[in-house]
Amino acid sequence: MTKHTCPVMEAYGSKTTAMRFKGTEITLTLSHGLFSSYDVDSGTRLLLRVISNHIDKLKSASLSMPHRVLDAGSGTGVIGIALGSYFQKEGHENFVIRAQDRDELARQFTACNGLANGLGSGLVDTITGDQTVSQAGSLREPRFSTHTEPLLSAPGPYDWIVSNIPAKAGLPVLEYFVRRSLALLEEAGRVFVVIVDPLAETFKGWILKYGAELVEETAGPEHRVFVYGKPPAQQDAEKVAAKESFSWEAYKRILGTYQIKDTEYTLQSLHGVEDFDQPHYIHELMAALILKLQHQIRSFLTRREHLPILFFEVGQGHFPLWFVISFLQELAQISFTPVIGGRNILSLTATKQNLENLKGSYSVNHTDQAIRDLSPAIVPSVDPDLSAEELLKASGGPFPLMFLFPDPVPKTAPWPAYWTGLEKLADPGSLIFIGLSATEAERFDRQKRKGFQRIGELKRQGWKVLAYQKAV
Repeated sequence: MTKHTCPVMEAYGSKTTAMRFKGTEITLTLSHGLFSSYDVDSGTRLLLRVISNHIDKLKSASLSMPHRVLDAGSGTGVIGIALGSYFQKEGHENFVIRAQDRDELARQFTACNGLANGLGSGLVDTITGDQTVSQAGSLREPRFSTHTEPLLSAPGPYDWIVSNIPAKAGLPVLEYFVRRSLALLEEAGRVFVVIVDPLAETFKGWILKYGAELVEETAGPEHRVFVYGKPPAQQDAEKVAAKESFSWEAYKRILGTYQIKDTEYTLQSLHGVEDFDQPHYIHELMAALILKLQHQIRSFLTRREHLPILFFEVGQGHFPLWFVISFLQELAQISFTPVIGGRNILSLTATKQNLENLKGSYSVNHTDQAIRDLSPAIVPSVDPDLSAEELLKASGGPFPLMFLFPDPVPKTAPWPAYWTGLEKLADPGSLIFIGLSATEAERFDRQKRKGFQRIGELKRQGWKVLAYQKAV
């Protein structure tokens, strides 16, 4: 087993644990910021037992192991790494495992755990998921790659799809999982999924609704595992899942009109992202601080020709929409590029789509000036320090204006690293706004670096927003 350390594990790891899968020992670093932070959860263990029995049946029948495997919702990488480690031990080299999760922190932990368990050697680039060049000079798909993406958004086909499916994904997303998984399978492929008991019968109903072949059903104390495959050829054609491309329709939640202060806006919310029914109070409080400093901000905007703006961990996009509309007159006259950072790819996508929907919708003073060329960039990112390089690449340079709403990982001390990241991302004169719980805001402010001046703050209802400017 390869000894390997990753900065993300050093910053956000909670403990290291070992487990065995079919005689193969793997070691995993867990995190308080991810599901099951103290041990491998019972649902995953039940799923692995079912998969182990299925492997035994394949071997006894002299059938081949799967070639392409999708680990959907990988978390810290337990299932994909267990399979990959076992395949390598058994000498089964002809496999490809794609691990996907909507959370960039999960992707990075899966990547680092893969490297630590020997899945990142040879032709494999685990961290980036890029194709690599073989000795013969041809491109080869990585044996183990990690990706920040929605469930089942990757192209197929796959021999196996394995998932400890997140119960909080939303019922429309879970139903879409069944339909989409069938579309991604090879003809003889299998889906192995574990789900919590309260949703098990509903999930089973969708399997039957789409005409899938229910191969196995195994119950545990709190979970149920389903193994299913493509519908038999003789099934009613209407029940057979079509070979469709990935769609966002199942993720759409509410298209509504919202208001922060006196500004109304329309926002399409997505399942799997907070603040779908109303803006979080921290966004209201930040808007109040912005209005308190609006003369300084308007003057700041009018002095710029190009303005990259960083919006970090902004949920569905309530605050960015409010800001762009509130300062439209200034923004419409300059070139500005919103860069949206954060862990959740669903949140990044929701904000990007909602900002893009502003194009041509708002005019300035009844003239022909309007938001016409709004192309936000999204950057899956854990924090401003670990992700500074990717954020700067997206913006083309430092950010004159930043709005951050961090959700700190429990039992960590992230603020020194945040300030290190802000030193990299800011240039002289940059304005930085951050919103946190009052307790965390005070901890953040105590770590303030030399060269940053606090220029404003508001504290209400247990929340606090702060404004800083980097010295010129």
